[in-house]
This record gives sequence, C-alpha cells and structure tokens, in this order.
Amino acid sequence: MDGSNFTSDESALLALKSHITNRNPHILTNNWSTSASVCSWIGVTCGSRDHRVTELNLSYMGLEGTIPPDIGKLSFLALISIRNNSFYGTLPIEFGSLRRLTYVDFEFNSFGGLIPSCFGYLLGLRSLLLQGNQFMGTIPSSLLSLSSLQTIDLSYNELTGSIPFNLSDASSLRVIDLGFNRLSGRLPVDMFNHLPSLQEFSLPGNQLQGPIPGGLFKCRQLQVLSLSFNNLSGNVPREIGNLTMLKKLSLARNNFEGSIPTSIGNCRLLKEIDLSENKLTGAIPLEIGNLSNLERLKMDSNSLFGVIPSMIFNISKMEAIMLHANHFSGNLPSTFGFFLPNLSELQLGENKLEGVIPSSIANASKLVLLDLSDNSFSGVIPGALGSLEHLQVLNLANNNLTSESSSPESSSVFSLTKWKYLRKLILSGNPLDNLLSVLVITNFSASLEYFLASNCNIRGTIPGEIGNFSSLIALNLGSNELTGAIPDTLGRLQKLQDLNLHGNNLQGTISYSLCHLDNLAYLSLGGNNLSGSVPECFGNLTSLRNLNISSNRLISRIPMTLWTLKDILFMNMSWNSLDDSLPEDIGNLKVVTQIDLSGNKLSGHIPESITRLQNLVLLSLAKNELQGPIPESFNGSVSLEFLDLSFNNLSGEIPNSMQVLTYLKHFNVSYNGLQGEIPDQGPFANYSPQSFLKNSGLCGAPRFEVTGCRLSNLPRSRKDVILPL
Repeated sequence: MDGSNFTSDESALLALKSHITNRNPHILTNNWSTSASVCSWIGVTCGSRDHRVTELNLSYMGLEGTIPPDIGKLSFLALISIRNNSFYGTLPIEFGSLRRLTYVDFEFNSFGGLIPSCFGYLLGLRSLLLQGNQFMGTIPSSLLSLSSLQTIDLSYNELTGSIPFNLSDASSLRVIDLGFNRLSGRLPVDMFNHLPSLQEFSLPGNQLQGPIPGGLFKCRQLQVLSLSFNNLSGNVPREIGNLTMLKKLSLARNNFEGSIPTSIGNCRLLKEIDLSENKLTGAIPLEIGNLSNLERLKMDSNSLFGVIPSMIFNISKMEAIMLHANHFSGNLPSTFGFFLPNLSELQLGENKLEGVIPSSIANASKLVLLDLSDNSFSGVIPGALGSLEHLQVLNLANNNLTSESSSPESSSVFSLTKWKYLRKLILSGNPLDNLLSVLVITNFSASLEYFLASNCNIRGTIPGEIGNFSSLIALNLGSNELTGAIPDTLGRLQKLQDLNLHGNNLQGTISYSLCHLDNLAYLSLGGNNLSGSVPECFGNLTSLRNLNISSNRLISRIPMTLWTLKDILFMNMSWNSLDDSLPEDIGNLKVVTQIDLSGNKLSGHIPESITRLQNLVLLSLAKNELQGPIPESFNGSVSLEFLDLSFNNLSGEIPNSMQVLTYLKHFNVSYNGLQGEIPDQGPFANYSPQSFLKNSGLCGAPRFEVTGCRLSNLPRSRKDVILPL
C-alpha cells in the first residue's frame, strides 16, 4: 500500500472531524485518533488488500457540521452514508472526483443550496438518496446520463422547476422519488419510453398539472405509483389495468374526474388504492371486490354514488376502508364484519346510507376507528359494538339512532361496553332519548378525551360521575333537555379545554368549580336558566378564548376580572340582567373579535377604550340603558363589520369619522335620542332607513327617510358648513 494514499485518507477524515461543530463531545471525539489506524475508526470500512477507505457510514450519530472539500481525497470511497444527522451547508464539488462511488445517502440532514451537477460525473452511481434536506433550485440534467443509476430519491426538499427527464440513458432506474418539493409543469410525455425496469414512481406533494402520460403504462414492472397532492387532471386512464405488478396506487388530492376504470380489477397485487379528494363520479367498479390482496381502500371526498359493492366487505386482508364524503346509498349487508378480521379503520360518514347498523360489525374485532356519521341510519345502536375492545374512535353523529330497544334480549351498547381505550365518542344529532347517567360509563372513563352528545334529546341531570372522565378534553352536551345544577365535580377535569352545555334547562348558580379548569379555552353555558352573578374567578381562566353565558337570568355587575382576559376572542353575555356601567378596562381585550352585551341593563357612557380594539369585528350593545354620545374615536375600530347600538338612550351626533370604517356592513342606532345630520359617505352610502329609526333629531338625505337638514336641525358646530334648504 502506498503510505501517502493512506495518509491522504486519514487527513480527509480528520478534516471532516474538524468540521463537526457539536458543542458537546461526540462519538468521533476520541474514537477518530491518529494513534490508531483509520480502518479501525468507527463508521470506517477499508478494503482488505490496499487498506484504503471504501465505506464511510456515520448515520444516526447525532453529528452536526459541514462537509469539507477534503472529502474528495477519499478516492477509493464506494459508499457514503451520513443519514439522520444535522449536517448543513452546501455539498462540495469535490464529490465529483470520487469516481468509485456507487451509493450516496445524505437523507434527513439540513443540507441546502443546489444539488451539485458533479454527481453526473459518477458513472458508477447506483443510489442517490438526498431526501429530507433543504436543497433548492432545479434538478441537474447531468443526473440523466447516469446509466447505472437505479434509485434517485430527492423527496422532501425545496426543488423547483419542471421535470427535466429525458431518460434515454438512465434505463436502469427502478425508483424515482421526487415527492414533496415545489416542482411544476406537466409530466413529460416521453419520459417513460426507456424505463423498462421502473418499479416506483413517486411525485406526491408538488404542483404538477395536466394528465398522466400514456407512456407510463408501458412500465410493466411498476409496483408503486404515487402522484397525490398535485393539480393533475383528466380521467384515471383505463390503461391502469396494464400495470399488473402494481401494489400501491395513490392519486389523492388532484383534479381527476370521470369514473373509476373497471380495468383496475386487473391489478390483482394491489394492496393500497387511494383516489380520495378528487372529482370522481359514478359507482365503485364491482371488479375492485376481486382484489384479494387489498389492505387499504381510500376513495373519500369525491362524488361517487350507488351501492357500495358488498364484495369489498369480504376482502379478508382489508385493514382500512375510507369512503366518506360521497353519495353512496343503500344498506350495509347483514353479514358485514364476518370476513374483515383485520379491519382497523372504517369511515363511511357523510353519505346517504340507511337502514340499521348490523350487529355483525362486531366481528371486525380489530376495529380502532368506526365512523358512520352523517347518514340516515336508524334503529338501535347495537349492543354488540360494546365488544370492540380495541375501539378508540366511535362517531355515529347525525343519524336517526336510539340507545334503547323495546326487545328484552337486546342490551344497550352503553351497559355492555368493553371500551377500555376509547378516546372519542361522538353521538351528536341522534334521538337517543335517554338519561345522561346511562351514557356515563365508568369502565372507559380514564381514556375518554372527547364526549360529544349535543342535540340528542338527553334528559335528566348531569351526574356527578362525569367528573371521573379524567382525560376529557372536550365535553359537548349542548341542545338537550338537561335540568338541575352544574355539578361541582366538573372541576376535576383538569385537561378540559372545551365545555358546551348550551341550550338546556340547567338551573342554579354557575359553579365556582369551573374556575379550577386551568386549560379551559371554550366555555358555553348560554340558553339555560342559570341565575346569580357571574363568578369573579372567571378572571383566573387565562386560557379562555370563547365565553358564552348568554340568555340566562344572571344579575349584578360584570366582574372587573373579566376585563383582564387579554387573550379572549369571543365574549357573549347578552340577554341577562347585568347592570352597572362599562369600565375603560374593556380596552384591555386587545385581541377580542366579538363582544355581545345586548339585552342587559347596562348604563353610563360607551367607554372610549372600546373604540381602540382594532381586531373587533362585532360589537352589540343594543337594548341596554346606555347614555351619552357615540364616541368620536370609533374610527379606530378599523376591523368592525357589525355595530348595533339600538334601543338605548344615546344622544348627540353620529360621528362623521365613522365614514372611514369601510368594512362596517351592519350599523344600527335606531331607537335612541340622536340628532344632527346622518353621514352619507363610506359605508353609510349602503345603509337603509331601518338603521336610524326613532331618532327624532336626525336629518339627512331622502333615502334615509328622515327630514332634510336645516340650520335649526344642526348642532352649533356645523351650522357654518350646511346651507339652509
């Protein structure tokens, strides 16, 4: 062995070590030492005869740094892999001198800049793996001349431009993955003419347009075709049936239209079909039911219709069926579930399915997610569902289901459940006609995160046991027939973020235990029969974004603590009997977008600070006892779209400065004591007379149906600018 060449390898590796910038000692700190042969260094492999470095594998070592130009001295290097580290910067052009390189893997680092065109000099290169970096610019055309190249993976970068492929010299290519970049344009018509060995073609997550070129279907060895998340259009070609080796077909989230070709049934090896989020119409071809290897079927979010072929539910290898958001009709077969031992996900929501939910569905014992929402299913929720012990999500919302049966041999699903892992239970929009206590199931209470049962005709009181749902994030029991008090045990739900009890007949005071819910972001108690005062401790709910306590019988003043909720976005306390004046502290709500305090007994002046809320979109102070003028500074509420000050005792003029509020679509100051001329510029040009009714002192243009302005109508400050009629 030539000692100078050995020294060259050592110096190149020491240069690489010196460019590693980890703050703390790393795995190479002590291992790569001149006291030992480079061939014994970790990650280094040498040839058996000449002891030159042939492989460098530093993958998964937590290294951070750059690649120095000295890397070009490793002239015997055939393999380099540094995947899953934190290397950054650009790749040196000296890589082009490593003519023995066959395998390059730099995946999952932070390299940037252009992909060096010098890779095109590596005539023996078989695999180029650059996934998960920050490379930008176009794909170098020099890569197209690599006749030995078998795998090219440039996915998850920031590459732009069109697909440059004229692959007449790259006939060995088996895998092309350019997914999740910013490539645009059309797929070249002739790019597939010389790719007889192509097994995977993946370009998801780009900006490609146009149809799929017919030449693609000459690639008879193709096993993976993934073009999802683009802007491709046209029909799904019937030539898809030529790809008899195909195992994965993913065309989701494009603009494909027309029907699904029946020839897809020729692809007997298919394991995954994803045609979701397109514009497909027609029925599912019966031939898909013959694909016995199928594991995942996704056709959701299209306009497909007709009856779902029953054979699909007999494919024993099936793991996921997602057909939601279409127009499918008919019933589920009575044998549903008998032949689906591996099914873990079933989504049939947002269709037109009807009939009963067959009890046989429980034979699909591995189900983790079951979504039958937004259909027309009727009858009793089968008790057999309770035996699905792996179930994590059950969504039956917006059907016509009940929870009890008149037949004694049929038990309620809620009394037999084995749901130890259930996280989401969504029953909203069904006539359950049951007591809430029946639905509060103790043996899945530790896992449940979402319990949504609004508009279910649920009656009775809220049981204290609901406080045992220790993992609950969202509880929605709105629009039911609940009575009694809000239980103090709700204060135990420390993870709760969303509590909706709106539209029931709850009585008593608002439980102070709610103030213990430190993570609460949405609180809706409106439309009940709650009384007493608003708890002062609501000001401690610093995570609160949405507060609705409207349409109750609340009295007394609004607690000053509420005006400290600086992150609140929506506040509705309308239609109560709240009194006292509004303080200037209301101006502390810097990000609030909606405030509705209408239908109370508020008095005093409108505080000037409310006009400085630049994000405010809706403000309603109607039907109170407010006095004084409309603040001149309302022109500061630049986002305002809705302003209702009607049915108060306001006086003075409508400020001319409000003409700059270009987004103000709804404006109502009727039934006050305003006077002077109605402004007629800006948004006022679009208001009707209903905005100004019963203000005897107002005058203005005839379209407002008020008297014309004379000197006697005008305030002293404006008599010098308006001529008498």
